[in-house]
Amino acid sequence: MYKTFTHNDLVRYLYGEMDNNEAIMLKKKLRFDDDLNASYINLKKTINSIDSLVYKTNSSEFTIAKIKSFARGYSSTSSKVINTIDLILN
Repeated sequence: MYKTFTHNDLVRYLYGEMDNNEAIMLKKKLRFDDDLNASYINLKKTINSIDSLVYKTNSSEFTIAKIKSFARGYSSTSSKVINTIDLILN
């Protein structure tokens, strides 16, 4: 079965929210799709940077978790207006 993976799928994978069969398909796709792999690496770096902020700020872990949870509820798409994005509630 052929599946097109999106940025939302990559985020779900990175946060462990993907079922095993879908995760296996994504791992196979990452080996052969350079663009998808580059997006995966960038998202992973971004998530790691956000996670490292917990240790560099005085914010409580609860606050950081709430912000990350809120952000996961949205996806972004390119807007018709130049240099902006639209946030869509999932």
